[in-house]
Amino acid sequence: MDCYQHIGKYIGEIHRASCMYFGKKFSKFGIGAGQYLFLLNLYKNDGITQEELTEKVKLDKATTARAIKKLEDEGYVRRIKKESDRRAYKLELTEKAEQIKDDVYYIMNEWESKIRKCFTDAESQELMNLLNKLSKSSLINKEDVNE
Repeated sequence: MDCYQHIGKYIGEIHRASCMYFGKKFSKFGIGAGQYLFLLNLYKNDGITQEELTEKVKLDKATTARAIKKLEDEGYVRRIKKESDRRAYKLELTEKAEQIKDDVYYIMNEWESKIRKCFTDAESQELMNLLNKLSKSSLINKEDVNE
C-alpha cells in the first residue's frame, strides 16, 4: 500500500507549499495566504457583490466573509450596501489596494515562474490543460464537495 500514489496527495503538497510561499510574501502587506485569492478576483471584478465573489473563488460564504473582513480591516476593501438590495454588499477596492496591485501580480508571477521551471513549455501547457479540465469537471463543484 505504501507504493500507492494519488493525485490528491500531490495537489495537497503543492497547495501547502503555495500557502507558505504566499503567506511569507504577502505578510508585509498584512495579507495572509487566505486573502490574496479574494484580492486578485477583486482586481479583475471590482464592484461585485460578496455573493458573486464567493461563486468566483469556489469557496463557502463564511470563508469569503472572513477574508473580506480581514481585507477591510487592513484598508484594502470597502463593503458598500447595494441600493437595490440592502442585504447585499458591493465590494470596492481602496486606493491602498491599488497601490499594491503591481506587487501582488509580481508575487503571483514569481510563483508561477517557480512552478513552470520544472517543466518544458509543452509540459507546462499540458499541465495547465489537464488542471483546467479537472477544475471544470463535475467532480469539482460545490454540490459534490459539500456532500
